[in-house]
Amino acid sequence: MARAYPEIHRETRAREAHRSSGLRAGGFRALTILALSWTFVLVVVGVIVRVTGSGLGCPDWPLCHGSPIPPLEPSAIIEYSHRLSAALSITLIAATAVVAWTRLRREPQIVALATLAAALVVAQSVLGAITVVLELPETIVTAHLAVAEALLATLTLLVVRTVTARPLGLPRLLNVSAAAAIYLLILTGAYVRGSGASLACREWPVCLPLLPDAGAVATQLTHRYLVVLVGVVVAICAAAAWREGRRTLATIIVALFSAQVIIGGAYLLSAGAAIFQGTHLALASATWCVAVGLAAVSTRTAVDGPSVRDLLRLTKPPIIALLLVTALGAMFLAAGGAPPLQPALAVLVGGALGAGGANALNHYFDRDIDEVMSRTRRRPLPAHRISPRDALAFGIALVVVAFAVLAIFANLLSAALVLGAAVFYVLVYTLWLKRTTTQNVVIGGAAGCVPPLVGWAAVTGDLALPAYLLFAIVFFWTPAHFWALATLIRDDYDRAGVPMLPVVYGERATGWGILLYAVATVAFTVLLFVTRAAGPLYLISALVLGAIFIAYATQYLLDAARASARRVYLYSIVYLAALFVAMIVDASLRV
Repeated sequence: MARAYPEIHRETRAREAHRSSGLRAGGFRALTILALSWTFVLVVVGVIVRVTGSGLGCPDWPLCHGSPIPPLEPSAIIEYSHRLSAALSITLIAATAVVAWTRLRREPQIVALATLAAALVVAQSVLGAITVVLELPETIVTAHLAVAEALLATLTLLVVRTVTARPLGLPRLLNVSAAAAIYLLILTGAYVRGSGASLACREWPVCLPLLPDAGAVATQLTHRYLVVLVGVVVAICAAAAWREGRRTLATIIVALFSAQVIIGGAYLLSAGAAIFQGTHLALASATWCVAVGLAAVSTRTAVDGPSVRDLLRLTKPPIIALLLVTALGAMFLAAGGAPPLQPALAVLVGGALGAGGANALNHYFDRDIDEVMSRTRRRPLPAHRISPRDALAFGIALVVVAFAVLAIFANLLSAALVLGAAVFYVLVYTLWLKRTTTQNVVIGGAAGCVPPLVGWAAVTGDLALPAYLLFAIVFFWTPAHFWALATLIRDDYDRAGVPMLPVVYGERATGWGILLYAVATVAFTVLLFVTRAAGPLYLISALVLGAIFIAYATQYLLDAARASARRVYLYSIVYLAALFVAMIVDASLRV
């Protein structure tokens, strides 16, 4: 009898596995597809409610005008139809969760997704009720749509899991980034509608001024600029699918996104025709579902998948920290003390994301150089711990999110500056100047001078003389800093064929260059005091720190020793950080 027990257990497991497989192949698959399809219908009906202004057609909840049967009024009937659609969607999703828990417990992913769908549909219902009770506040309307789209994504993943689609040889991180970007775009669109900015500017595709300070036009243009950025991500995603022979998928996602953009333009040019507004969101939801499905069936390529540590290394955190100190100093200077919390946080978060994205893209385009240089060959890309396409997707995604954070929580000018700096750093410095001229870090270093402009713009909404002086300080500091580093790794740059100043002209010319730029840096720090942008405490600090900087630069010019170059390099970092910290303290004490 004892020997029979293992056989019985094996037969039981086999029957359960067979039953699980049968459910996934038959009824359960049909149930999940039906739940997804009807939830999509629910979203579309919700769009109809909004575009027809029927959101308060039933001013109470769950009844309608105090009755379970709505009055024969168009707005009441439309709103009540939305509620009935929601009830059917809840029923289908509840049935999906029950079947998953009772029949498919050996499928943890299916159980988890079904449970999440049930939780999201409950949350969506609660937000819908709050929307009615509070009479359509914009934040609740946006949250309501966000949960609805998250529910669509969860059901899409559930359908993909039950269909057991064959994985595709596509970069997962790239497709996940595309899906996340589309979701962000949908949320900003919902905020535009909820805030009443949909028709703030009816010109399309261009609306002047390009960078309004604030208000409804700025809100709408933020969404438009995000459309362009997300369009780039979708195009890269589609190009990757096309190269892998998945031309139908590439065509579908490009067609849906393009149609959505065109319909959005038609909505503006038609002065707000309801049919275009409804179709616009319906197409956005369809694009979102396709992007989520594409990400779900993609497989990682080249490597098992990037670790969080390697992704973080792509962003070059020490460089980000120094850049954020300069942005923070500019904010304190602009505000005459502690800056307002919201734009300050937006600059710190958006600035970190933007710089990190630009650095990740620098890793992507410089991977051939990094493989040759001993200093960089252990980085994630040359070490093949991250695939190039994952690094590309990660970098672009960070820049897109950075733009959104600054545009939404600070202003468009600061967002445009971060985007411009990232583009300049990648296209002008990384791809062109770095490989062609000894002036690469002089001109290309301008990208690293933008954070003070971003900080100033986030606080004031414009740019003024002190902001440009801060830009100049970092601009003249950059060559002195990088040439000292280039001296230390001269052989690496020589082997990689990068024409850094020490490689082409030697230590003597480099020493003069470092000294001249150090002197120019100190001169511009003094100008901040001369123009009354900073006070005496800052001036004393700038003079002391600058004297040490010039002394180290002079010593390197005299002896051209490796130890002297190292002192210049390390002190230059301390110098810039300490200078801007002194600026922060001075601005705080002058309040």
